[in-house]
Amino acid sequence: MDKFLVRTERYQALMIEAIDRLGLARIDAGGGQCAAELAGTVIAAVDTQTSLGR
Repeated sequence: MDKFLVRTERYQALMIEAIDRLGLARIDAGGGQCAAELAGTVIAAVDTQTSLGR
């Protein structure tokens, strides 16, 4: 279990680094929001996109 958690944390760190490096929007879904709040956050992120595919 410990090895799995270490791999999972490393994967998550690599994904966050890649997202930030590419300038993509990152949404934290671990804050305990309800589905409607999370959907609103996603829609707001999409609305603020400035280029195609971003």
